Amino acid sequence: MAAIPKSDHTVRVKLLDTTTYLTGVANVFVEPVMAGHETFSFYDFAFLIENVRLGQKVMFDLGTRKDYWNLAPAAQRAFGADSVMTGIKIDKNVADVLTDGGVQLNEIGRSGSRLNSWSLWLTKKSCLKDSCIWSHYHYDHCGNMAPFPPSTSITVGSGFTAAGFLPGYPENPASPVLASDFENRNLVEINFEDGLTVGGFSAHDYFGDGSLYLLDSPGHCPGHISALARTTPSSTDGGATFLFLGGDICHFAGDFRPSPERPLPDPIPESALAQRKAPIPCPCSFTPHHPYATNESEARTIPWYNMASKIPTVYKEFEIARSSVLKMQVLDQDENILVCLAHDAILLDAMPLFNKTPEADINNWKIQGLKEKCHWGWLNDVPIDEKPAKDLLVEGFWRDGKPWDYEAFKQTLTIPPL
Repeated sequence: MAAIPKSDHTVRVKLLDTTTYLTGVANVFVEPVMAGHETFSFYDFAFLIENVRLGQKVMFDLGTRKDYWNLAPAAQRAFGADSVMTGIKIDKNVADVLTDGGVQLNEIGRSGSRLNSWSLWLTKKSCLKDSCIWSHYHYDHCGNMAPFPPSTSITVGSGFTAAGFLPGYPENPASPVLASDFENRNLVEINFEDGLTVGGFSAHDYFGDGSLYLLDSPGHCPGHISALARTTPSSTDGGATFLFLGGDICHFAGDFRPSPERPLPDPIPESALAQRKAPIPCPCSFTPHHPYATNESEARTIPWYNMASKIPTVYKEFEIARSSVLKMQVLDQDENILVCLAHDAILLDAMPLFNKTPEADINNWKIQGLKEKCHWGWLNDVPIDEKPAKDLLVEGFWRDGKPWDYEAFKQTLTIPPL
Protein backbone atom coordinates (compact mmCIF):
# COMPACT_ATOMS: atom_id res chain seq x y z
CA MET A 1 0.00 0.00 0.00
CA ALA A 2 1.21 3.49 -0.84
CA ALA A 3 2.01 5.84 2.05
CA ILE A 4 -1.49 7.15 2.78
CA PRO A 5 -2.68 8.06 6.29
CA LYS A 6 -5.35 5.80 7.76
CA SER A 7 -8.91 6.98 8.29
CA ASP A 8 -12.38 5.50 8.52
CA HIS A 9 -13.96 8.58 6.99
CA THR A 10 -14.96 8.28 3.35
CA VAL A 11 -16.65 10.24 0.58
CA ARG A 12 -19.25 9.12 -1.95
CA VAL A 13 -18.03 9.65 -5.49
CA LYS A 14 -20.33 9.88 -8.50
CA LEU A 15 -19.18 9.97 -12.11
CA LEU A 16 -20.60 12.58 -14.47
CA ASP A 17 -20.36 12.57 -18.23
CA THR A 18 -19.99 16.31 -18.84
CA THR A 19 -21.30 15.81 -22.41
CA THR A 20 -18.11 17.42 -23.71
CA TYR A 21 -16.95 15.57 -26.81
CA LEU A 22 -13.63 16.57 -28.37
CA THR A 23 -11.39 15.59 -31.26
CA GLY A 24 -7.76 16.67 -31.20
CA VAL A 25 -4.44 16.14 -32.94
CA ALA A 26 -2.34 13.43 -31.30
CA ASN A 27 1.12 14.95 -31.64
CA VAL A 28 0.65 17.51 -28.85
CA PHE A 29 -0.31 14.76 -26.40
CA VAL A 30 1.91 11.75 -27.18
CA GLU A 31 4.99 10.61 -29.02
CA PRO A 32 5.59 8.81 -31.27
CA VAL A 33 2.31 9.23 -33.14
CA MET A 34 1.07 5.90 -34.48
CA ALA A 35 -0.44 5.54 -37.93
CA GLY A 36 -4.16 5.11 -37.38
CA HIS A 37 -4.06 7.16 -34.18
CA GLU A 38 -3.15 10.59 -35.51
CA THR A 39 -6.32 11.98 -33.96
CA PHE A 40 -7.50 11.54 -30.39
CA SER A 41 -11.13 11.47 -29.27
CA PHE A 42 -11.84 12.74 -25.77
CA TYR A 43 -14.79 12.22 -23.47
CA ASP A 44 -14.62 14.48 -20.44
CA PHE A 45 -15.59 13.37 -16.93
CA ALA A 46 -16.31 15.21 -13.70
CA PHE A 47 -16.97 13.94 -10.20
CA LEU A 48 -19.57 14.80 -7.59
CA ILE A 49 -18.01 14.16 -4.18
CA GLU A 50 -20.08 14.02 -1.01
CA ASN A 51 -18.90 13.85 2.57
CA VAL A 52 -22.10 12.41 4.03
CA ARG A 53 -20.94 12.77 7.63
CA LEU A 54 -20.39 16.50 7.19
CA GLY A 55 -23.32 17.01 4.84
CA GLN A 56 -21.12 18.69 2.24
CA LYS A 57 -20.82 18.27 -1.53
CA VAL A 58 -18.12 19.45 -3.90
CA MET A 59 -17.51 19.08 -7.61
CA PHE A 60 -14.16 18.03 -9.00
CA ASP A 61 -14.07 19.61 -12.48
CA LEU A 62 -16.98 20.89 -14.56
CA GLY A 63 -16.31 19.97 -18.19
CA THR A 64 -16.81 22.65 -20.87
CA ARG A 65 -19.51 25.29 -20.90
CA LYS A 66 -22.15 24.47 -23.53
CA ASP A 67 -21.77 27.88 -25.18
CA TYR A 68 -18.04 27.42 -25.72
CA TRP A 69 -18.10 30.30 -28.24
CA ASN A 70 -18.43 32.57 -25.19
CA LEU A 71 -15.13 31.42 -23.71
CA ALA A 72 -12.34 33.97 -23.43
CA PRO A 73 -10.60 34.58 -26.78
CA ALA A 74 -7.34 33.23 -25.30
CA ALA A 75 -9.09 29.89 -24.70
CA GLN A 76 -10.41 29.87 -28.29
CA ARG A 77 -6.80 29.58 -29.45
CA ALA A 78 -7.11 25.83 -28.93
CA PHE A 79 -9.96 25.41 -31.44
CA GLY A 80 -9.90 25.26 -35.22
CA ALA A 81 -8.87 23.17 -38.21
CA ASP A 82 -5.21 24.18 -37.70
CA SER A 83 -5.28 24.10 -33.89
CA VAL A 84 -5.17 21.44 -31.18
CA MET A 85 -8.89 20.70 -31.14
CA THR A 86 -10.42 20.07 -34.55
CA GLY A 87 -13.86 19.07 -33.34
CA ILE A 88 -16.07 19.95 -30.38
CA LYS A 89 -19.65 19.34 -29.31
CA ILE A 90 -21.22 19.99 -25.92
CA ASP A 91 -24.79 18.99 -25.14
CA LYS A 92 -25.21 20.34 -21.59
CA ASN A 93 -23.59 22.39 -18.90
CA VAL A 94 -22.64 20.32 -15.86
CA ALA A 95 -25.05 22.45 -13.84
CA ASP A 96 -27.85 21.05 -16.01
CA VAL A 97 -26.59 17.49 -15.57
CA LEU A 98 -26.67 17.98 -11.81
CA THR A 99 -30.16 19.44 -11.68
CA ASP A 100 -31.48 16.80 -14.09
CA GLY A 101 -30.19 14.25 -11.57
CA GLY A 102 -31.95 15.89 -8.64
CA VAL A 103 -29.02 17.83 -7.16
CA GLN A 104 -29.86 21.44 -6.40
CA LEU A 105 -26.97 23.78 -7.12
CA ASN A 106 -27.29 25.43 -3.69
CA GLU A 107 -26.26 22.05 -2.23
CA ILE A 108 -22.80 22.88 -3.62
CA GLY A 109 -22.69 26.22 -1.85
CA ARG A 110 -25.17 26.20 1.00
CA SER A 111 -23.57 28.92 3.12
CA GLY A 112 -21.90 32.31 2.87
CA SER A 113 -22.95 35.84 2.01
CA ARG A 114 -22.88 37.62 -1.31
CA LEU A 115 -19.66 39.49 -1.88
CA ASN A 116 -19.12 42.79 -3.64
CA SER A 117 -16.45 41.15 -5.80
CA TRP A 118 -14.38 37.97 -5.82
CA SER A 119 -12.00 37.48 -2.90
CA LEU A 120 -8.98 35.20 -2.52
CA TRP A 121 -8.27 32.85 0.36
CA LEU A 122 -4.79 31.34 0.53
CA THR A 123 -5.28 28.35 2.77
CA LYS A 124 -3.12 26.00 4.78
CA LYS A 125 -5.55 24.04 6.94
CA SER A 126 -9.09 24.94 6.01
CA CYS A 127 -11.18 25.59 2.91
CA LEU A 128 -14.60 26.86 2.11
CA LYS A 129 -16.11 23.39 1.88
CA ASP A 130 -18.92 24.06 -0.60
CA SER A 131 -16.88 24.42 -3.72
CA CYS A 132 -16.25 23.62 -7.34
CA ILE A 133 -12.69 22.33 -7.43
CA TRP A 134 -10.89 22.96 -10.70
CA SER A 135 -8.13 20.47 -11.43
CA HIS A 136 -6.86 23.36 -13.58
CA TYR A 137 -8.08 26.40 -15.46
CA HIS A 138 -8.47 24.91 -18.98
CA TYR A 139 -11.83 25.36 -20.68
CA ASP A 140 -12.75 21.65 -20.55
CA HIS A 141 -12.43 21.54 -16.75
CA CYS A 142 -13.70 24.84 -15.39
CA GLY A 143 -17.09 24.74 -17.11
CA ASN A 144 -19.63 27.49 -16.47
CA MET A 145 -19.82 28.83 -12.91
CA ALA A 146 -22.68 31.27 -13.60
CA PRO A 147 -25.52 28.87 -12.61
CA PHE A 148 -23.95 28.15 -9.20
CA PRO A 149 -24.90 30.40 -6.27
CA PRO A 150 -22.35 32.96 -5.06
CA SER A 151 -21.83 30.87 -1.93
CA THR A 152 -20.14 28.23 -4.12
CA SER A 153 -16.44 28.97 -4.03
CA ILE A 154 -13.83 27.99 -6.62
CA THR A 155 -10.86 25.99 -5.37
CA VAL A 156 -7.63 25.99 -7.39
CA GLY A 157 -4.09 24.73 -7.02
CA SER A 158 -0.89 26.50 -6.04
CA GLY A 159 0.36 28.90 -8.69
CA PHE A 160 -3.00 29.80 -10.22
CA THR A 161 -3.01 33.43 -9.10
CA ALA A 162 0.72 33.88 -9.72
CA ALA A 163 0.13 32.93 -13.36
CA GLY A 164 -1.53 36.31 -13.87
CA PHE A 165 -4.99 35.13 -14.96
CA LEU A 166 -6.87 37.49 -12.65
CA PRO A 167 -8.83 39.53 -13.23
CA GLY A 168 -10.29 37.38 -15.97
CA TYR A 169 -11.43 38.34 -19.44
CA PRO A 170 -12.51 40.96 -20.54
CA GLU A 171 -10.82 43.06 -17.85
CA ASN A 172 -7.64 41.11 -18.63
CA PRO A 173 -7.71 40.55 -22.43
CA ALA A 174 -4.97 37.91 -22.28
CA SER A 175 -6.62 35.79 -19.58
CA PRO A 176 -7.96 32.34 -20.54
CA VAL A 177 -10.63 32.48 -17.81
CA LEU A 178 -13.73 34.65 -17.58
CA ALA A 179 -14.10 37.37 -14.97
CA SER A 180 -17.77 36.45 -14.69
CA ASP A 181 -16.89 33.02 -13.25
CA PHE A 182 -15.35 34.70 -10.20
CA GLU A 183 -17.84 37.50 -9.75
CA ASN A 184 -19.31 37.69 -6.23
CA ARG A 185 -17.71 34.45 -5.07
CA ASN A 186 -14.66 33.33 -3.11
CA LEU A 187 -11.56 31.91 -4.78
CA VAL A 188 -9.56 29.47 -2.63
CA GLU A 189 -5.98 28.69 -3.62
CA ILE A 190 -4.39 25.70 -1.90
CA ASN A 191 -0.74 26.44 -1.14
CA PHE A 192 0.28 22.94 0.11
CA GLU A 193 2.47 24.43 2.82
CA ASP A 194 1.20 22.31 5.71
CA GLY A 195 3.83 19.62 5.06
CA LEU A 196 1.41 16.75 4.40
CA THR A 197 2.58 14.18 1.85
CA VAL A 198 0.23 11.51 0.47
CA GLY A 199 1.41 8.89 -2.02
CA GLY A 200 4.48 10.96 -2.82
CA PHE A 201 2.49 14.13 -3.55
CA SER A 202 2.29 17.30 -1.50
CA ALA A 203 -1.28 17.11 -0.21
CA HIS A 204 -4.09 19.02 1.46
CA ASP A 205 -6.66 17.20 3.62
CA TYR A 206 -9.73 18.91 2.16
CA PHE A 207 -12.37 17.97 4.75
CA GLY A 208 -9.86 17.54 7.56
CA ASP A 209 -10.84 13.90 8.14
CA GLY A 210 -8.76 11.92 5.62
CA SER A 211 -11.66 11.35 3.24
CA LEU A 212 -10.43 13.56 0.39
CA TYR A 213 -6.93 14.77 -0.37
CA LEU A 214 -6.06 17.38 -2.96
CA LEU A 215 -2.68 16.61 -4.49
CA ASP A 216 -0.19 19.02 -6.04
CA SER A 217 0.46 17.52 -9.50
CA PRO A 218 2.07 20.26 -11.59
CA GLY A 219 3.50 20.22 -15.10
CA HIS A 220 0.56 20.32 -17.47
CA CYS A 221 -0.13 23.94 -16.53
CA PRO A 222 0.15 26.28 -13.53
CA GLY A 223 -1.96 25.20 -10.57
CA HIS A 224 -2.79 21.68 -11.75
CA ILE A 225 -4.10 19.45 -8.95
CA SER A 226 -5.37 15.90 -8.65
CA ALA A 227 -7.46 14.32 -5.89
CA LEU A 228 -7.42 11.11 -3.87
CA ALA A 229 -10.86 10.10 -2.61
CA ARG A 230 -11.17 7.42 0.09
CA THR A 231 -13.98 5.08 -0.97
CA THR A 232 -13.86 2.48 1.84
CA PRO A 233 -12.56 2.84 5.42
CA SER A 234 -9.12 1.74 6.58
CA SER A 235 -10.71 -0.68 9.04
CA THR A 236 -12.34 -2.61 6.19
CA ASP A 237 -10.99 -6.12 5.54
CA GLY A 238 -8.21 -5.61 3.03
CA GLY A 239 -7.78 -1.95 3.98
CA ALA A 240 -9.01 1.28 2.47
CA THR A 241 -9.69 1.79 -1.23
CA PHE A 242 -9.24 5.01 -3.18
CA LEU A 243 -10.04 6.72 -6.43
CA PHE A 244 -7.23 8.83 -7.86
CA LEU A 245 -8.87 11.62 -9.85
CA GLY A 246 -6.11 12.70 -12.18
CA GLY A 247 -7.59 15.59 -14.13
CA ASP A 248 -5.09 16.20 -16.95
CA ILE A 249 -2.00 14.98 -15.13
CA CYS A 250 -1.70 13.23 -18.49
CA HIS A 251 -4.20 12.64 -21.27
CA PHE A 252 -3.94 8.95 -22.16
CA ALA A 253 -3.52 5.97 -19.85
CA GLY A 254 -1.06 4.43 -22.33
CA ASP A 255 1.36 7.15 -21.19
CA PHE A 256 2.04 5.15 -18.01
CA ARG A 257 0.75 1.66 -18.81
CA PRO A 258 1.93 -1.06 -19.07
CA SER A 259 4.76 -1.08 -16.54
CA PRO A 260 7.24 -3.64 -15.20
CA GLU A 261 5.17 -3.95 -12.04
CA ARG A 262 1.95 -4.45 -14.01
CA PRO A 263 2.84 -5.88 -17.44
CA LEU A 264 0.49 -6.32 -20.35
CA PRO A 265 -1.44 -9.55 -19.61
CA ASP A 266 -1.82 -12.41 -22.04
CA PRO A 267 -4.62 -12.65 -22.83
CA ILE A 268 -6.06 -9.16 -22.41
CA PRO A 269 -9.39 -9.33 -20.51
CA GLU A 270 -12.17 -9.30 -23.09
CA SER A 271 -14.16 -6.86 -20.96
CA ALA A 272 -11.38 -4.28 -21.37
CA LEU A 273 -11.75 -4.31 -25.17
CA ALA A 274 -15.50 -3.83 -25.39
CA GLN A 275 -15.25 -0.36 -26.96
CA ARG A 276 -13.10 -1.38 -29.93
CA LYS A 277 -14.74 -1.10 -33.30
CA ALA A 278 -11.80 -2.62 -35.16
CA PRO A 279 -11.35 -6.36 -34.50
CA ILE A 280 -8.01 -7.82 -33.50
CA PRO A 281 -6.87 -11.37 -34.35
CA CYS A 282 -6.27 -12.24 -30.70
CA PRO A 283 -5.47 -10.34 -27.50
CA CYS A 284 -1.76 -11.14 -27.78
CA SER A 285 -1.56 -9.32 -31.11
CA PHE A 286 -1.02 -5.96 -29.39
CA THR A 287 2.64 -6.46 -28.50
CA PRO A 288 4.01 -6.55 -32.08
CA HIS A 289 2.46 -3.12 -32.62
CA HIS A 290 4.09 -1.32 -29.70
CA PRO A 291 5.34 1.93 -31.27
CA TYR A 292 8.92 1.82 -29.95
CA ALA A 293 9.56 -1.43 -28.02
CA THR A 294 12.35 -3.54 -29.48
CA ASN A 295 11.19 -6.92 -28.20
CA GLU A 296 8.26 -8.77 -26.67
CA SER A 297 9.40 -8.17 -23.11
CA GLU A 298 9.64 -4.41 -23.60
CA ALA A 299 6.27 -4.34 -25.34
CA ARG A 300 4.68 -5.87 -22.26
CA THR A 301 6.45 -3.72 -19.65
CA ILE A 302 7.03 -0.17 -20.93
CA PRO A 303 4.34 2.47 -21.53
CA TRP A 304 2.78 2.45 -24.98
CA TYR A 305 3.42 6.13 -25.54
CA ASN A 306 5.65 8.83 -24.20
CA MET A 307 4.09 12.14 -23.22
CA ALA A 308 4.75 14.74 -25.91
CA SER A 309 8.00 16.44 -24.91
CA LYS A 310 8.72 18.71 -27.85
CA ILE A 311 6.94 21.93 -28.76
CA PRO A 312 4.08 21.94 -29.54
CA THR A 313 3.09 20.02 -26.42
CA VAL A 314 0.28 20.38 -23.91
CA TYR A 315 2.79 19.94 -21.07
CA LYS A 316 3.99 23.43 -20.17
CA GLU A 317 6.78 22.09 -17.95
CA PHE A 318 7.48 18.65 -19.37
CA GLU A 319 9.99 17.32 -16.84
CA ILE A 320 7.78 18.36 -13.94
CA ALA A 321 4.74 16.83 -15.67
CA ARG A 322 6.61 13.57 -16.18
CA SER A 323 7.61 13.54 -12.51
CA SER A 324 3.95 13.92 -11.51
CA VAL A 325 2.96 11.02 -13.77
CA LEU A 326 5.68 8.77 -12.37
CA LYS A 327 4.32 9.37 -8.86
CA MET A 328 0.85 8.48 -10.11
CA GLN A 329 2.22 5.36 -11.81
CA VAL A 330 3.37 4.07 -8.42
CA LEU A 331 -0.16 4.47 -7.05
CA ASP A 332 -1.53 2.84 -10.18
CA GLN A 333 0.19 -0.44 -9.23
CA ASP A 334 -1.77 -0.64 -5.98
CA GLU A 335 -4.78 -2.98 -6.07
CA ASN A 336 -6.61 -0.63 -3.70
CA ILE A 337 -6.25 2.46 -5.91
CA LEU A 338 -8.09 3.06 -9.18
CA VAL A 339 -6.73 5.86 -11.37
CA CYS A 340 -9.38 7.86 -13.23
CA LEU A 341 -8.13 10.36 -15.79
CA ALA A 342 -10.54 13.07 -16.90
CA HIS A 343 -10.56 11.84 -20.51
CA ASP A 344 -10.34 8.06 -20.05
CA ALA A 345 -13.15 6.66 -22.22
CA ILE A 346 -13.26 3.27 -20.47
CA LEU A 347 -14.95 4.93 -17.48
CA LEU A 348 -18.02 5.43 -19.66
CA ASP A 349 -18.30 1.69 -20.21
CA ALA A 350 -17.15 0.47 -16.80
CA MET A 351 -18.84 2.73 -14.28
CA PRO A 352 -22.42 3.78 -13.48
CA LEU A 353 -23.03 7.30 -14.74
CA PHE A 354 -24.78 9.96 -12.70
CA ASN A 355 -26.45 11.03 -15.97
CA LYS A 356 -28.34 7.72 -16.09
CA THR A 357 -28.45 6.57 -12.46
CA PRO A 358 -28.05 9.63 -10.19
CA GLU A 359 -28.33 7.54 -7.04
CA ALA A 360 -25.37 5.27 -7.91
CA ASP A 361 -21.84 6.01 -6.71
CA ILE A 362 -18.63 4.36 -7.92
CA ASN A 363 -17.24 3.53 -4.47
CA ASN A 364 -17.59 -0.24 -4.92
CA TRP A 365 -15.24 -0.40 -7.89
CA LYS A 366 -12.98 -2.99 -6.21
CA ILE A 367 -15.80 -5.29 -5.08
CA GLN A 368 -17.15 -5.13 -8.63
CA GLY A 369 -13.76 -6.15 -10.04
CA LEU A 370 -13.36 -3.06 -12.22
CA LYS A 371 -9.62 -2.49 -11.72
CA GLU A 372 -8.53 -4.82 -14.52
CA LYS A 373 -11.12 -3.59 -17.00
CA CYS A 374 -10.30 0.07 -16.35
CA HIS A 375 -6.57 -0.58 -16.25
CA TRP A 376 -6.43 -1.93 -19.81
CA GLY A 377 -9.31 0.00 -21.37
CA TRP A 378 -6.93 2.37 -23.20
CA LEU A 379 -6.16 -0.53 -25.57
CA ASN A 380 -9.54 0.18 -27.16
CA ASP A 381 -7.87 3.16 -28.87
CA VAL A 382 -4.66 1.47 -30.02
CA PRO A 383 -4.53 0.87 -33.80
CA ILE A 384 -3.58 -2.45 -35.35
CA ASP A 385 -1.94 -2.50 -38.81
CA GLU A 386 -2.41 1.27 -39.06
CA LYS A 387 -6.20 0.94 -38.87
CA PRO A 388 -8.08 3.22 -36.43
CA ALA A 389 -9.59 1.29 -33.55
CA LYS A 390 -12.68 3.50 -33.22
CA ASP A 391 -14.60 6.14 -35.12
CA LEU A 392 -13.98 9.77 -34.21
CA LEU A 393 -16.15 10.94 -31.37
CA VAL A 394 -17.08 14.17 -33.15
CA GLU A 395 -16.14 15.72 -36.48
CA GLY A 396 -16.06 19.48 -36.86
CA PHE A 397 -17.69 22.09 -34.66
CA TRP A 398 -21.25 21.97 -33.40
CA ARG A 399 -23.59 24.58 -32.01
CA ASP A 400 -27.09 23.90 -30.69
CA GLY A 401 -26.94 20.34 -32.00
CA LYS A 402 -25.99 21.31 -35.56
CA PRO A 403 -22.71 21.62 -37.50
CA TRP A 404 -21.39 25.17 -37.34
CA ASP A 405 -18.88 27.30 -39.25
CA TYR A 406 -16.60 27.92 -36.31
CA GLU A 407 -13.77 29.08 -38.55
CA ALA A 408 -15.82 32.06 -39.72
CA PHE A 409 -16.66 32.89 -36.11
CA LYS A 410 -13.02 32.66 -35.04
CA GLN A 411 -12.11 35.29 -37.61
CA THR A 412 -14.22 37.78 -35.66
CA LEU A 413 -12.20 37.29 -32.47
CA THR A 414 -9.17 39.20 -31.29
CA ILE A 415 -7.03 36.39 -29.94
CA PRO A 416 -4.06 37.58 -27.84
CA PRO A 417 -0.60 36.32 -28.79
CA LEU A 418 1.03 33.60 -26.74
